[in-house]
Amino acid sequence: MNGFPAFNVMFRCCLMVCWLLFFSPSKKACAQSAFIPLNDFSYNYLSRFEIKSGKVSDDLHFSCLPLLRQNAIRFLDSMRGKSISLSNTDIMAIEYLRLDNQEWSNDSAESRHSFLKYFYNSPADFYQYHSNDFLIKINPVFEFNIGKESASDRTLYINTRGVDLRGWISKKVGYYFFLTENQARFPLFVRERTDSFGALPNEGYYKTFGKEGVDFFDAKGYFDFKVAKFITVQFGHDKNFIGNGIRSLALSDFSEDYIFLKLQTQVWKFSYQNIFADMTGKFLRGGDQLLPKKFAAFHHLSINVTKFLNAGLWESVVFHRNNGFELQYLNPIIFYRSVEQLIGSPDNTMLGADYRINFLHHFSWYGQLMIDDLNIGESKNGKGYWGDKYGLQNGIKYIDAFDIQNFDLQLEWNHVRPYTYTHYDTVSSYTNYNQALAHPLGANFNEWTGKIRYQPVFPVTIQWRWTFARQGNDTSGLNYGANIFFPTDQTNVIHIYNNEVGQGVKTKLFLSELSAAWMIKHNLYVDVSYVYRRTRSNVSSSASSTSVFQAGVRMNIPGKNFQF
Repeated sequence: MNGFPAFNVMFRCCLMVCWLLFFSPSKKACAQSAFIPLNDFSYNYLSRFEIKSGKVSDDLHFSCLPLLRQNAIRFLDSMRGKSISLSNTDIMAIEYLRLDNQEWSNDSAESRHSFLKYFYNSPADFYQYHSNDFLIKINPVFEFNIGKESASDRTLYINTRGVDLRGWISKKVGYYFFLTENQARFPLFVRERTDSFGALPNEGYYKTFGKEGVDFFDAKGYFDFKVAKFITVQFGHDKNFIGNGIRSLALSDFSEDYIFLKLQTQVWKFSYQNIFADMTGKFLRGGDQLLPKKFAAFHHLSINVTKFLNAGLWESVVFHRNNGFELQYLNPIIFYRSVEQLIGSPDNTMLGADYRINFLHHFSWYGQLMIDDLNIGESKNGKGYWGDKYGLQNGIKYIDAFDIQNFDLQLEWNHVRPYTYTHYDTVSSYTNYNQALAHPLGANFNEWTGKIRYQPVFPVTIQWRWTFARQGNDTSGLNYGANIFFPTDQTNVIHIYNNEVGQGVKTKLFLSELSAAWMIKHNLYVDVSYVYRRTRSNVSSSASSTSVFQAGVRMNIPGKNFQF
């Protein structure tokens, strides 16, 4: 029998084994921390400070996100007493980070504007109770945004209300809970993608609301605890990110949240994580129905090879079984390809590497390699073999560029060959809830993307993000290699040989977003943004252009951006 009937049984067994092996009342308690949410401004600050230090940190392995709050404070503590050039804005950013993670910074930060003696006793938290046995932090979550676009006469809006809650129990078990209820009308190109895939980008399930609007919940949460001094177990419903770039060719945060069990071992110069996930296969949107189930597992090893070089190795497998999770993939150290060969598996495996080099206290050079399939023997018979499926990424960050304080540049190139991420079994494609697990464009593209970020003073952030991509799209049932949902084998590719990136319907995408955010109170922002998106295609019906202007206010919501 290859698996249990239900995936939750596997999780329970893993947790029970971890408890029996590592966790007992006689052992010294290990203080436990929640994670910093993805897309939070904190990652920009932490990355800046690591680059300024001139080396890679043993506490911050940026290729395995999210990061523990406790590790962020440990890194900031390690900066004390070192000759690192910091601007006034940097100093205020450090104060922000320490306040945002106050449970680990041990900084006294009593508010001068508490409300009814119980609320905002700390400037960072609406309500907080803190003792040796129990910590709870409760914060309101909201976003009210209104906008207009040139491609439609509809008024755009976002109306979000919710709650953010985190803490610990006896400093042994950490927990996090985030829930919002949302109504929104997004720009036309977002609505078109939503209708095409039956899933809301970054979110997933939705209901129609009003005229061309959507209504959706965003609910995520987890428990985490240490089973040994250096090993953290996390179980919950959220997202993960593998890589150092704006994009990831391994695992991004573009798709819907998923339930997962994660084991993270961080000791000395190593960080090693295992993710075992329960995901949703390809489906057609309709009435109430049980959606097809699929599973995934990921290994990632991050090593600080030298003081300035971090290197990583990763592998993943996406699969489905009628009788549950494949127990062979629970092995936390074995290569998945060897498991495939052992059990005669038809599963979709990938492997890759990443790196990050910090130098001259201003630069960070990073990259990623992803190999879906590579047949050296067939490649000798002709160029552009369809089964040579891989992706490449190279990027560089330049902080305090041209000696302008807090003026940061980032440039990144991504290249993914045709048919990458596909599988002859569509359920095992590299997707979750009808969305890409890695790059939102799928495959068969070259992309340049980047951002310019400037903080003239700490409360104000001005940012320009842009993307230019050339992609070959599919048409008229012909499989040119862009659609990662298309079932692919040697019988239905457009060529066996002479496949090249961009083949098919030539499409050019340009996306530009200029935004400004002003933090008027801790994690309370006023936002203004302007987005321009243009596509050019050999098929006239696929060409479009639009401009979007939006303004609003948000609290305790990480920044989001249009990714496609």
